Amino acid sequence: MTTKKRTIIISLTLVLLIASVGIAAAMMIPAADRLLTQSLETLEAVTDGHAVLEIQASLPDQSMNGTVEVWGKLAMGPNGEPGLRLQVLAAGEAEFVGITAVTNGTEFWLYYPLSNTVIIGTAAEMADLLVAKLVEHEGERPHNEAIPFDPAQLPQTPAEAVAKLLEYVTAERRGSVAMAGVTAYQLRLVPIAEKLPEELRVAGGYLNLWLRTSDQLPLGIEYTQGAFASGKITASLAEINTGLDDAIFTLDIPAGAEVIKAIDLLAMAEAAYAAKAAEMVTPADFVPLTPAYVPEGALLAEISTIGGAVVQRYALADGRSFFVAQGASMPLNPPAEATQEDAVTVRGTAGTLFRNEAGNRALLSWSEDSFVFLIGGDIAPEEALNVADSLR
Repeated sequence: MTTKKRTIIISLTLVLLIASVGIAAAMMIPAADRLLTQSLETLEAVTDGHAVLEIQASLPDQSMNGTVEVWGKLAMGPNGEPGLRLQVLAAGEAEFVGITAVTNGTEFWLYYPLSNTVIIGTAAEMADLLVAKLVEHEGERPHNEAIPFDPAQLPQTPAEAVAKLLEYVTAERRGSVAMAGVTAYQLRLVPIAEKLPEELRVAGGYLNLWLRTSDQLPLGIEYTQGAFASGKITASLAEINTGLDDAIFTLDIPAGAEVIKAIDLLAMAEAAYAAKAAEMVTPADFVPLTPAYVPEGALLAEISTIGGAVVQRYALADGRSFFVAQGASMPLNPPAEATQEDAVTVRGTAGTLFRNEAGNRALLSWSEDSFVFLIGGDIAPEEALNVADSLR
């Protein structure tokens, strides 16, 4: 055998060996459903935990980011209530840094260092307030109307919980990444559109989930590609079952701090919220505009009211869809997938048009006659403008 032929054989053997090892390694990683089940099994065994979390959120009217440190411990209160302590380490706005929330399952404290104010309360006070609110609405629900909840149908095991989840989403492995000083599996959970409520279908998007490879402890979660919002929480530190001291779950009120009872503060906040909500409610006699033009093959699937806005959803081929939303107040959140933002003229007024790189998804926004309009989803930017111009 010649040297050249021997070299080729050895090279092919090495390639096959490397491929075999790679395939074997991939087969050893559990499937997505098994990883989710193991994650729930890990969480079932948690008695206490400590984490540092990086948080990013893009909401309809603002973006937020920050770092919080969290401690938690089960069975702190007299009825098994958990203890929790959360402290803001960093934030986009300096006034939030240092805010600390603490509960031992019976009492709670909320400390604002900037104003040296502490809000205090008890679980019993909050329970009494909840009962009072329920009494206010007693009789609004017909007594013969079945309550759409049966505790007996709740999943009893992690495997059952995952099976129920997979009725509404598909789960797939997306490789591994470094996170919190360890390696984590990445999973993607994609909603099954026809199984979701209308408000979730309109929002769209999917979830990324990261699980520590050693025990599948969740290290991060991300909601992305949604029409109205996106968010991500990842851990830079995560530890469980370390035997946390109960003293962590109380707050020593700083000297000179102003102390406010939570029930008094909530009463004032409720009055202010009611006044603000009254200004933003879409009138009961509001008649939504309807497009005279829609893309070829589009059919009106349903009309619903979400957050005071009227939403018309149109179904397209291959499970795609787009929506037309109209209301007195709808804050605009640029889609995470948007790669281009353009100022446009819509029906004689200024508007904003977002589009993705492929040009097959868009979000168009404008205001008209004191109402806000949104058109978005699986629709080309030019088609969104055509739909808007045809509204009657």
